[in-house]
Amino acid sequence: MNNKIKHIADQSLRNEPISRTDALYLMQVGRDEIYDLFFWANQIRLRYFSHSVKACSIVSARQGRCTEDCSFCSQSARYHTGVEEFPLVDAKTILDVATCAEQAGSSSLGIVTSGYGISNPGDLRKICDAVEEIARHTHIHPHGSFGILTHETAQSLAKSGLKRLNHNLETSERFFPKVCSTHTFHDRINTIRCAKEAGLEICSGAIFGIGEEAEDRIDLAFTLKDLDVDVVPLNFLHPISGTPLKDSLPLKPMEALKIISVFRFVLPDKEIKIAGGRERNLRDLQSWMFYAGANSTMIGNYLTTTGRKVEDDFQMIRDLGLELAGNYD
Repeated sequence: MNNKIKHIADQSLRNEPISRTDALYLMQVGRDEIYDLFFWANQIRLRYFSHSVKACSIVSARQGRCTEDCSFCSQSARYHTGVEEFPLVDAKTILDVATCAEQAGSSSLGIVTSGYGISNPGDLRKICDAVEEIARHTHIHPHGSFGILTHETAQSLAKSGLKRLNHNLETSERFFPKVCSTHTFHDRINTIRCAKEAGLEICSGAIFGIGEEAEDRIDLAFTLKDLDVDVVPLNFLHPISGTPLKDSLPLKPMEALKIISVFRFVLPDKEIKIAGGRERNLRDLQSWMFYAGANSTMIGNYLTTTGRKVEDDFQMIRDLGLELAGNYD
């Protein structure tokens, strides 16, 4: 057993902050020591979440024609990806998806709209109506991802019953300009602050395998810690034809698992959710994401790519002796 990893783990088990230097050390361990890393990440997960894991679903409520140029995204109008495009769907359609997600076992539904933000008052009203309908007719928690928000928009969403805003930082502040040039890292930070001030919980994380370095991964983890976000979704690149990152190779499964573990060390008591790209990057090691420290996952399809069958994910959770958290916590 690597004593240094154990020492760092002891700090996380006590919910004491670890140093950036120690986090970088963890990100660089290799060979047999990586199993020590997984062991302690799992112990930290068990300390704060026991055997309970969460499942969430999303619905693409407006798709394509995005003005932004995020290099990994299939929905940017600047790229020719062939993605299906459609305007904002109605509240009933979103409610139907929420009902199905609740019946499947999800604890939340994320309503996701493409674009820079919500600039049309009519669209905002439709989204608020959908949130109200979910709150009225289901027990599932309505969450959402709507791009850059103002204080006023965040307040309106909170008043409608939205529980949580998803707004990923994607990568470190240093690397962000290489990922997107049409808005800034500060714009994203400001949206998170607006949402927090409106009383919304925050779901914010990253996408890995886009050319970032280990230091970028660590910087992002500490930024999320400083922001005190509630949920940290970790995505792994699924290259989309037509985007600048279309020829990128997937991360090796053990590298992806190492990232999950280090985020657990840095954010010991936060929900860490494994989302897009896990099928391509983790491959046969998908069940290891929980041993590596995750306590949550997205089920079903993503926005423009397909996921695993829901029943296969739930069977995996049962096989691991884990328990699916209820919808009403």
